[in-house]
Amino acid sequence: MTAHEWLAANLPDARPLAKSNSATIAWRTPALFVKFFPYALQERAAVEAEIASAGLHENIIPSLMMCGVDDGMILIYPFVSGETLSTCEAREKFYALPLAERRAALATILSALAAITSAGWLLVDFYEGNVIYDYENKKPWVFDWDLCLKAESFVLTTERNWGSSRLMAPEEFVKGALIDSQTNVFNLGKFVLLTLGSDATETETATLTRATSPEKSLRHGSVAALVTELGL
Repeated sequence: MTAHEWLAANLPDARPLAKSNSATIAWRTPALFVKFFPYALQERAAVEAEIASAGLHENIIPSLMMCGVDDGMILIYPFVSGETLSTCEAREKFYALPLAERRAALATILSALAAITSAGWLLVDFYEGNVIYDYENKKPWVFDWDLCLKAESFVLTTERNWGSSRLMAPEEFVKGALIDSQTNVFNLGKFVLLTLGSDATETETATLTRATSPEKSLRHGSVAALVTELGL
């Protein structure tokens, strides 16, 4: 049974969602989000399912089910309300929130990401598209982990790493560079800088300047250490 046949038999009300520049396919029902990984990406499906089903943080969208079909793997999640921060327009809307609401959202997002990294994972391609913000309930969600690695580090074998150049560390553009937890510190520090903008306090600015230093050795040693120092 293929993924389309499985959906027709089990979730006939599922409708496809457009996903640009993605090897995966997605559908939704009023209550569920369905993500299909073709056979060649089954290892990535397993990584995503492991993180999403581990109960690491209440704001990580949980995986409800994973099943194999003839052409790949299907993962099923609850469908959550909100907007993904993947476009410039979506980010500008998020940045325009009152400062207290932005700080609360950042605290939750960073707490969830620290939980993932503290469990031994590297966030290979984190960017704002991993965040859904529910404006009505003032609640952020984080999701989409298939490129994460259960490792302390890895050597970049391509000319650039996965991810948005807006948040990427200098080493992510150097073939042969070591990508590790301090790379993630840069990624998240830059995310916080962009979100707070000129509203960052002097102390926060100093912390984020350290986190986003081009010199990796000057950065915090872990995402958890950065989160603790920020104290959002």
